[in-house]
Order: sequence, then C-alpha cells, then structure tokens
Amino acid sequence: MDIHFLGTGSAYPGSNRDNTSICFSNDGYHVLVDVSGNPCRKLKQMQLDLSELDAVVFTHFHIDHIYGLPSLLWGMWLEDRKKPLRIFCDYRNEKKLHEWLATMEADKWPIAFSIEVETFNGDQEEELLSCGEMTFSCFKALHSVPTVGLEVRCPGRVVVYSSDTEINERIGQYDHIDMLIHEATSARKVAGNHSSLVEVVEKYDLDKIGEIVLVHLSDKEPYEEEVSRLSILKVVIGQDLMTKTV
Repeated sequence: MDIHFLGTGSAYPGSNRDNTSICFSNDGYHVLVDVSGNPCRKLKQMQLDLSELDAVVFTHFHIDHIYGLPSLLWGMWLEDRKKPLRIFCDYRNEKKLHEWLATMEADKWPIAFSIEVETFNGDQEEELLSCGEMTFSCFKALHSVPTVGLEVRCPGRVVVYSSDTEINERIGQYDHIDMLIHEATSARKVAGNHSSLVEVVEKYDLDKIGEIVLVHLSDKEPYEEEVSRLSILKVVIGQDLMTKTV
C-alpha cells in the first residue's frame, strides 16, 4: 500500500505545507482522506489520475480539511470523469455537505459522473469501505467537533491515522501498528483538541509501532530539535508530496 501525503500542514498558514490531506493507494484503488490545498495539482504531481480516484473520506468538517472539494470536483468535470465518486462523511455533516454541493451548483454542471454520499456514525467503530485489498474503518477521535480517526488494513499491514485529536486511548489499544500517522500541531505545547510531538512519543507504547509519521504540522515549531533530542529513529516529520510504502 502506498500512502501519498498531499499536504502535511496544520490549520495555520504554512510557508511550505498545504493543510493535511492523504491518499491511500493499493491495487489500482485510491482513497483520498480529506481534501485541501490544490488537490488536482497535488494528485497529478504524485501521478494519480483524477479519473481513477475512487472515494473521498472526510474525517471532520473543519474548513482546512474540506475546502479543496470544489476544486477537486471541478477538475474531475473538466477532465470528463465518468466513474462515480463516493464521498463519506459523518451523518451529522451530511446536510452541510449537500448544502455545499448545492451552493457549488454541482447538479448544474454537465458532469458525466455521479456523486454518491455515504454516511457513518463517527461515535461508533465501523467499517466504511473495502477496495483494492484495503479496508477502511473509523473510530472516534478527541476533537472539538465530531471527528474520526481511521484504521486502514491491507494484507498483513495495519495503518492508523489519528486525524485531529488529543492523545487517543483507542490508538493505544492496538497490539501492533505498522505505521501510525499522527497529528502534531505543536512540538511541545499541550493544547486541547490537538497533540504535540512530545505527547505522541511519551504517551503511546512505541514498541507496538513500526513507524510514526507526523502530520498537521505548524510553522516555527522545533520538530527537528525534539526528534534529535528524543533520539527516536522511527519518527518521521511529514513533508508534502512524500510517499511512504507499507
């Protein structure tokens, strides 16, 4: 499974990072988790065709995780996409999503693909979709609005994405995680609704985790300094347009 990091930045403006957005790819299937920045350009830079994206999963509805959707749909229309696009969101955000699509007047574009909205209950653990030997399931994250983290499984591998969250006891319950993609809005500061690099390293059992990739990163935070101080080789500071294979 290839994991493409389209953006790795926090909600704060970043000089070298778009807001966090990640695409999971395996066996010809591609699932985009959250949509930020210029998604069409980023997908093309990573050699992912707009016509081949199978689904979009929204972890939550804060603007830095959703604002790229109009651009994505517009680009798909202009490139004459035919395949249906599945969009997953928490049931509490379904009305907002349909209102946004209506504001875009997407139904008036002469698009040749259907937009299929599917909902889940983010307060419960449930399987969302299974494709390309990847299975996506959600669990509750600890944030200021309804938010989910994601578990992505493919044969013999487990990847967990925290989404925006405080340190989450649910993540600590795994016996093994091959890759933990975790938000680190700050390097050291403890703040409600988010996590720091130091908290991630200190509060999870690192022996159970193969590799940690930090995302949702902020400018002017001493991430490199903390990684060097902690001397933990399995911590990777995420970069835009980085691809990791699990």
